[in-house]
Amino acid sequence: MRIVCLHNPDFVATFRKLGHTVLSIGTTPDCDVHLAEPLSCKRFVELLRSKSFLPDLILWHDACQPPWVFGFHTLPSVTIGFSVDQYMNPWHIPYSAAFDAQFVAQKDYLPLFAQSPTGRPAAWMPLFCNASRDRDPGVARDIPVSFVGTIESPANPERKPFLDAFRANAPLFATTGRYAPIFARSQLVLNQSAAGELNYRLFQAMACGAAVLTEQAENGLADLFTPGQDLLTYRRGDAAQAAAVARTALADPERLAALAASGKRKTLARHTVVSRARQILDLAVTLAASGAPSRRRAALARVEQELRKAYAILATDEGLPLMLGERKFYLEMAGK
Repeated sequence: MRIVCLHNPDFVATFRKLGHTVLSIGTTPDCDVHLAEPLSCKRFVELLRSKSFLPDLILWHDACQPPWVFGFHTLPSVTIGFSVDQYMNPWHIPYSAAFDAQFVAQKDYLPLFAQSPTGRPAAWMPLFCNASRDRDPGVARDIPVSFVGTIESPANPERKPFLDAFRANAPLFATTGRYAPIFARSQLVLNQSAAGELNYRLFQAMACGAAVLTEQAENGLADLFTPGQDLLTYRRGDAAQAAAVARTALADPERLAALAASGKRKTLARHTVVSRARQILDLAVTLAASGAPSRRRAALARVEQELRKAYAILATDEGLPLMLGERKFYLEMAGK
């Protein structure tokens, strides 16, 4: 299969290992085509033609960025979207009209994607680990509790106060940067989300062999893991309770190690980038066989009406961290 990956390149290496030909297009240097400006429909088609690359599948994988590649919804390729942070990006909902199928990472938000001008399906597909990077090297676990991530973020203002309050009642090593070496040395990884979502850290920490202490979240957490068996939980925002759970867990190393092992087994068996890639590829085959691209193209006027709604949200939603020039750009794309 010939695959174009837009924005997020996380699936690129896996698709290639599975025998597929991939062209990645995005704003990061590791993409095959590194964008310095938005790519119009005309230039996107010219790019594909210059590379003699007629894709069977175009995958848009949310990278916490506004869209920079346009017009792919007009092509006869299968199109699939994967929305990761829909809880903070309402534009993802109308934008999903561009796809023949939509995957949603947060289960509770799936009903918002149910309606589509083409009747395209939407399904829950949780996040995952990358077992080639997120692994347990078997070194000594000399860090009792760790947190690795953005500590001060406008998108998550509650994080730093929570971490500070936790540290006042339990040991905590909090840092930014590379997480895998820290998680590999941690007995327990503290996870805190922006909006009760199931984030990447949940799966990454388990794959690295650490026990996880995360929020009592919805979004399918109990469908994936059993609290008390695969992970530990605390009430969202309750740093005192989280610290108490951590202290109790650290006082029983054998039980903590058993819990970590259970979470690791389940994650590596069910929640890896390979398993998610196979799910995407299987769906692409089904969509092609059912004529999904033709249905989308027959409804282009309604699809483009939805896309204009997405661009209008990008232009006007003050909660989105966009520059004035970007907002003007999307206002023009919305036809305003």
